[in-house]
Amino acid sequence: MRKLLILIVLVSFAGCSQDTDKEPVDNQPINPIETILDNPAPGVPQAKEEPDPKDPVDLRQRGNDLLAQGDPDQAIAFYTAAIEAKEDAKSYFNRGVAHMAKNLFDAALADYSTAIKLEPKAASPYINRGLLLHRLGKTAQGIEDLTEAIKLDPKDATVSLNRGLLYLSVNMLNRAHIDFTKAIELDSQYADAYINRGYCLHRMMKFQEAVKDFDAAIKLAPTSALAVGNRGNAYTQLKKFDQAIADLNAAIRLESRDPQLYNNRGSAYGAKGDHTNAAADFARAIELAPEFASAYRNRGWAYHELKDRDRARADFARALQLEPDHREGIPAEYLAK
Repeated sequence: MRKLLILIVLVSFAGCSQDTDKEPVDNQPINPIETILDNPAPGVPQAKEEPDPKDPVDLRQRGNDLLAQGDPDQAIAFYTAAIEAKEDAKSYFNRGVAHMAKNLFDAALADYSTAIKLEPKAASPYINRGLLLHRLGKTAQGIEDLTEAIKLDPKDATVSLNRGLLYLSVNMLNRAHIDFTKAIELDSQYADAYINRGYCLHRMMKFQEAVKDFDAAIKLAPTSALAVGNRGNAYTQLKKFDQAIADLNAAIRLESRDPQLYNNRGSAYGAKGDHTNAAADFARAIELAPEFASAYRNRGWAYHELKDRDRARADFARALQLEPDHREGIPAEYLAK
């Protein structure tokens, strides 16, 4: 059974010149980026009340129990004891997972690497090391690890999904699309794979195809705000504004404190010409995320369309303060000469 640890990233699709006279659709689809194997050692028997200090399996299982209880420090101690009793790839791998729980990335990287040396035919350490390398800014090396994991376990849809996400993170959209499609072929019930392929298609400007993937994801996971909200974003790009707003309403009911959803619904309202409701949504996004530059930029546009130049100027100034290099999409009259 897959266990998911999801990190959300925001990607902007804003794209307006400084002298434009139309409000930009600055909505930002979001996608899950990592699927980490955080179930350390399934199938190991339950430990005794007092683990045998000479039994590495017993010690490792106690570490598993403690990690599941949210105590990575004690888990690390028992995994270390298991390694001292007998070096074993599973104990190193599990200790790497515990180190990840404490954001001890160098220690986790070392443990995953040792697990690979001890058991080079196991896919799990390659998966977790690959995702960690990506997190450390070494995405090319991460892709290499996930490629090796796919060779070792070609039937695991999760691995293809993860490699696709790493390709997506470096804008290799065609390769990402291939991997997401493979994940769906391996597991036709994998909602995350449809969501991510839909997100990839959105970035490829294939909005109608993206809608179809989000439709499939919603059938599999009807309470996924990610799927519903991203379908709304695709509808905005297709100028189906009422459908976009309906989807974003539904997503907000599911995740009422997500500022991105309000920002995206505000963009749909603005594209429809309803700048009053747009400004209200951008204000809510700012309330939830006071340093959300896109929401300030978008609210500035709403105020501009409502002929409230003073408020527009203040919002554009705040957006530039937060993102000094992002001047695109701000009317020239609001930019310093």
